[in-house]
Amino acid sequence: MNSEKSDVCAIVVDPANGRVTEIKNTVLVNQITRDATRIGLSFDKIHEDALLKISEQFAKCSALLMTGLIQAGREEDELRTACGELLFNALNTICAATLLLRGGFVLQPGIILRSSFESLAVILHLVQNQNDLPSYKADNFKSSNAIKSAKVVFPPFGHMYGFYSDEFSHIGNLHKQLTPIREYSESNEQLKLNLHFISSAVWMAYVTCELLFLDIINRPRYWSRVEINLENREAYQYSPSEKEISWARDFTNF
Repeated sequence: MNSEKSDVCAIVVDPANGRVTEIKNTVLVNQITRDATRIGLSFDKIHEDALLKISEQFAKCSALLMTGLIQAGREEDELRTACGELLFNALNTICAATLLLRGGFVLQPGIILRSSFESLAVILHLVQNQNDLPSYKADNFKSSNAIKSAKVVFPPFGHMYGFYSDEFSHIGNLHKQLTPIREYSESNEQLKLNLHFISSAVWMAYVTCELLFLDIINRPRYWSRVEINLENREAYQYSPSEKEISWARDFTNF
């Protein structure tokens, strides 16, 4: 039904429920400004402490990345510079997903986070297969080819990536239900699940960053050196302590 009001696009009538809804021309603008601000305040009230904990780990990853990129630039290390750029953008993707969640969007963060996982996979692949750097720089490298390499060197990656692929690369369970944009309540399970997604992405980004810039870390949390009989080559394996594994489980809730 059309409206005579200049700011109203249409009037939708639901006779069965006796409901009349005005669709204003400013619906998109209102959703990302007025509504998002109100929803963000409800998010802060419930999960501000949780977000601060995630932010602390995000900061540690950012600090390590910045330090590593400075060194890579000084040493003209093309591999670490390229991978550092990928990781920088992956962190921005995680930040964008968090912003969406705080604004009331519960389906979209997972879709975005999955792309950050692909970036992490490429980094983990290039660290192992440095001969593929020219192909990557020439835009001839397929990121999907990196998933297998990432699973090998970083076993938890396979579990996380598999879950995201099932839920977000195709039409998963969250796609099959209405996900209205509204203020959060403490009982909102989709909100809690998304926070787990974000904390997991931040954790995986840090683990990847640690491997990329391992030589500037005095006490690595997740990687240890492995002896190999190859000249001018070093090898490392994912080997966190039981204490670190327990902490990661608590942090990610996975």
